[in-house]
Amino acid sequence: MNPNFEDYYEDLQVSSNADQETIERVYRLLAKRYHPDNNGSGSVEKFEIITQAYKTLSQPEKRAAYDATYAEKKGRVLKAYAQASATGGFAADSHIRRHVLSVLYIERRQDPEKAGVGLWRLEQLLGWPEKMLEFHTWYLKEKKWIERTDNGGFAITAAGVDELEKDGMILGKDRLLPETTDPKETVDSLRLLDLISADKAYKFEEAIANLGKKLAANPEDLIAWVFLAYMHSRLGHKRRAKKAAGEVQRINPLFSVEEFSRTLKFKNEEDRARFREYSKLAGLD
Repeated sequence: MNPNFEDYYEDLQVSSNADQETIERVYRLLAKRYHPDNNGSGSVEKFEIITQAYKTLSQPEKRAAYDATYAEKKGRVLKAYAQASATGGFAADSHIRRHVLSVLYIERRQDPEKAGVGLWRLEQLLGWPEKMLEFHTWYLKEKKWIERTDNGGFAITAAGVDELEKDGMILGKDRLLPETTDPKETVDSLRLLDLISADKAYKFEEAIANLGKKLAANPEDLIAWVFLAYMHSRLGHKRRAKKAAGEVQRINPLFSVEEFSRTLKFKNEEDRARFREYSKLAGLD
């Protein structure tokens, strides 16, 4: 999805023709589900997304202004996606389906009994419009690599796991797991993935891409290398994590994770401990 285009209707999971009563009802339902106080399904990010959408769509004047350009911008996004898919042909389609399988794989590993992911969430995670994903979920379902869940979402099947393991998992654009043919390292990587959600994994991939840009401009940015080592470690990218840790040691041979962690403003000691743990796994002392 184009980062400059906020599709508030998709965020609220309603039609662009929905009346105010429907928008109000759906927002209340989603707000209850994603409210940070909900220990089961709470999400600060998702709550903020639907609230922002609701603030615009619930006010007639703001909604009218938004609707004035909505169709044009939505069409532009779909056209751009169609062109990208056409350029890549069947290879691009195959890549998209591996992305979908990867997300569903991680979700299944986290909770085998409640592994359903809806099209709306897949769109948010992968950045492709729901209409475009419908073809690929249909194909995966016909191949019996995914199945419908009771709540209407999709979950990977055992056959889907077997298919994904042939070429490896994708956590973000062009990032594959496992990185190694060593069975022990593969197991270690998957163990690390158990500790994070698919949503967070995708955010880490985006952060890694941004850090890469910073380091391209300034290869001596110590802080960027530290966080790159940490995030690669969280995602199970052992080689990349150790490479980043090596750059930290090159810039500052006396670098200390303990000292550095004390300069960061963590919300709680648990986050600080997690940072120290994964930084050390990456190869930082």
